[in-house]
Amino acid sequence: MSRLLPFSLLAGMILCGMAQAQFVWPKPEYNKPEPGVYQEDPFIIEYRKKFFAVFRGDVKTFQAAVKEIDAMVEKNPKDARALVWKGNGQTVQAGVLLTQGKLKESLDLLESSRKLMDRAVSLKPADPNIYMMRAATLFIQHQYWKREDLPNTVYEQLRDDCLRFIKFIGPERMKKVSIHVRGEAYGELGIAYAALGDKDKAVETFETLRRLNPDTDYAKRAGREIDKLKQAQ
Repeated sequence: MSRLLPFSLLAGMILCGMAQAQFVWPKPEYNKPEPGVYQEDPFIIEYRKKFFAVFRGDVKTFQAAVKEIDAMVEKNPKDARALVWKGNGQTVQAGVLLTQGKLKESLDLLESSRKLMDRAVSLKPADPNIYMMRAATLFIQHQYWKREDLPNTVYEQLRDDCLRFIKFIGPERMKKVSIHVRGEAYGELGIAYAALGDKDKAVETFETLRRLNPDTDYAKRAGREIDKLKQAQ
């Protein structure tokens, strides 16, 4: 069972800069798909709100959600949805260790987190809600740890999960899913390509994101990422 971290430690993590968990923090209007197209699992949406509340400073909601998920896993160790969130919680807890200067301990917990999420995906390999939640958590690991401290497998898995999801949705449905869904898929894919040294594919992916989500915060962030890649050449 996960050990809940003291409020003061989580608060310290937030104050040290762990303030976001997604490529773009979505506005309410970014979560509205066209009727009849892909809908995220309500369970995943519910716990994304509860867990990611910690990045907005709401530690109490996060702590309560961790307890709920731990109870679900204890009751059913093969609950893929609970397992993937347990892995996410471990990544957040690893962030606290990082802010305390405990790099090795944080990296060990990140490895444990990835194993939990891999197990969740193995239990429901065809469920995009599960493997894209793994992708979102790997993206958090990218945001708060140095590139040299993370194995290539983090970015390879992030890339592969996003590519699999994009293929699953298909080009026609992709135009109709929510801005958030397509924005995170292409945004995180671009980050994965960039981290793996494939700048051309990264730029191409961010350009696709700008085309799919024009006049949004996603387009602005993609533009900044393109500028960084071109300046690095």
